[in-house]
Amino acid sequence: MHARFGFVLLLQLGLMLWLVTLDRGRDMRMLLEFTGVFIPLFAVAVVTQRKRDRRIAVVLAASAMVFSGGALSGLRPAGGDIGPVLAVVFSGYATWKMLAAIVRSRRVTGDVLAGALATYIMAGLAFAVVYGVIASRRPDAFATAAAAPASFPDLVYFSFVTLLTIGFGDLTPAAPGARAVALVEGLFGVVFTTVVMASLVAGYIRHREGDAP
Repeated sequence: MHARFGFVLLLQLGLMLWLVTLDRGRDMRMLLEFTGVFIPLFAVAVVTQRKRDRRIAVVLAASAMVFSGGALSGLRPAGGDIGPVLAVVFSGYATWKMLAAIVRSRRVTGDVLAGALATYIMAGLAFAVVYGVIASRRPDAFATAAAAPASFPDLVYFSFVTLLTIGFGDLTPAAPGARAVALVEGLFGVVFTTVVMASLVAGYIRHREGDAP
């Protein structure tokens, strides 16, 4: 699949735009676990051919669904509601596998650059899942302009605003845990764009110059 990263990128862009324009009344838990289970599962299946990686992805996805407290699987197992936490772990795993795939690429092509952008978006979605877990346990963790609890579309928007280090201020973290995660995401966004993306773009330019007659 020569355009494997590009395929993932298109799906992520569609999901991101759908989430941020979604009605606030939708169930946060369902959206949180959908974003943290199905999208990472698809990404891992596309970017790696290793059976071990795919088995780990399936186990994490299945565990997140089974222990989701009924939001996705309809099951309510004894032993706690850890599905959202597993969704966070799975989102982080998918982001790591995508990053590893682009770093290990022998040649920096347009599809590898698409993979870098897809990894960046996957990280933003993964942080949104983390914020969703925080908000589901503490509804006042984020302060909104409307003085209402933040919805999952709000948190997706906040995640990418933080990742891009824009900071409009219309949605702000109020709880210490939410603030700590926002700081980590902001640092990740700066490092990714200044180190990873810059290195890949430089490699892509060298690759194009080397192919030039």
